Amino acid sequence: MRTNLPVLVLFFLLAAVFGEEAPSLAASMRLTPTVLAVRQVLPWVVNIGTERMVKTNDGYDAFYNQFFGTFYRARTKMVKEYFPLGSGVIVDSRGLVLTNHHVVRRANNAEVRLWNGESYPAVLVGYDAPSDLCLLRLSGDFTAKPLQAARFANPDDLMLGETVLTIGNPFGLEHSVSQGVLSAMNRSLNDGDVVYDDILQTDAAINPGNSGGPLINLDGELIGINQAIRNDAQGIGFAIPMRRLVSFLSHWLLPDRFGNTWFGIGLRVPVVPGRQGVIVQEVVAGSPAAAAGLRSQDEIVAVNGSRVRGMIDLGRAIWHLNAGDQVAMILADNRVLTYTLGTMPADVLIQTRLGLQVQRLTATLNQALGLNADARGLAISEILPEAEFAVQNAPWRNVIKRGDIIFQAGAAETATAADLAKALAETRSGQVFRLGMFIMQFQQPEQADFILN
Repeated sequence: MRTNLPVLVLFFLLAAVFGEEAPSLAASMRLTPTVLAVRQVLPWVVNIGTERMVKTNDGYDAFYNQFFGTFYRARTKMVKEYFPLGSGVIVDSRGLVLTNHHVVRRANNAEVRLWNGESYPAVLVGYDAPSDLCLLRLSGDFTAKPLQAARFANPDDLMLGETVLTIGNPFGLEHSVSQGVLSAMNRSLNDGDVVYDDILQTDAAINPGNSGGPLINLDGELIGINQAIRNDAQGIGFAIPMRRLVSFLSHWLLPDRFGNTWFGIGLRVPVVPGRQGVIVQEVVAGSPAAAAGLRSQDEIVAVNGSRVRGMIDLGRAIWHLNAGDQVAMILADNRVLTYTLGTMPADVLIQTRLGLQVQRLTATLNQALGLNADARGLAISEILPEAEFAVQNAPWRNVIKRGDIIFQAGAAETATAADLAKALAETRSGQVFRLGMFIMQFQQPEQADFILN
């Protein structure tokens, strides 16, 4: 039997080409923009839940009952179980997570699970209930191994009909991906308490558990935070847009929120279109920033070696700084300012944490308020606007007025502003802080819980 050598050679060549190269070609064709975007995003999407102690029966109860019947008493034990609540987005590599306020509102303790399976307890830093946004800080040290943080899209860079993706934990199914389009922008949404008029609409699947997770574009950039669905429809989901996310984070990513550090720049620093950095709106008189020569309307383009293109960049560069740390700023006019951060004075700390201004009771003030001549405490002389007033629980917000008296902070008496500041010195934003107060309209003392700014 003769062998046709050229035919065999051709056969083996074709087998080599189609047997080895074809699969790799097919694999490369599967790497669509959607797949590439998902790969970028997965590491900064988290599952948020809470741990509860639940009672369980011993696994051998049925066996023992078979032999001992009524003489056997069932044994139970308490075990921890994880209950998923929603999703979130890592917004800073040092362990800050952004989510919806309604996701963690009723959780006594929050547990955040990362893409790699690691889990960390989280504490509340701050929230804006009307905007349904909340900032959490993971309890861990991420210095040696920073987390991967989200990339933020330009708030105005949206295209109607563009492909968008949602990633989250619907019904506890962690890191589920769905795809759709950006269906509409600037939708109005009434959640019963607040009417929003800037909402993004998408037909990408959003289910219970997706709340707080990201809405992203095909560049792997965050364009919104999933917030709600329409119960009587399919393919209609809603997300909070980037512009509101930036505004929220700009308010909270400041060292003042995480300790007693005094940065000295006004809390609201707007981005001006067409400018490269961040425009300083206000410099607090007497602050380290003022002493260093920083002025209102200065434009910050870099902080401690990090380029500043907007408030998110500025916040990421400074929120973790402590008293005693140095700040080196480069301004648009080529000035370089370097100064050391200090601690907040008593009046600044009270105003920052509580949103109040107070004055010490004197014999004259006691007489004017109808108090005993020897009464000790601090009278509330001013309550800051609602957005900065620390009592974010409606009952106390409507009760506390100017002229009410603070006589205790925790277990410490507050005869002076220094006493109150000392009690507040070790606090952070988001903590619940109890004040003993004499409410003038009730003519009696009360214990009021403040959620600190």
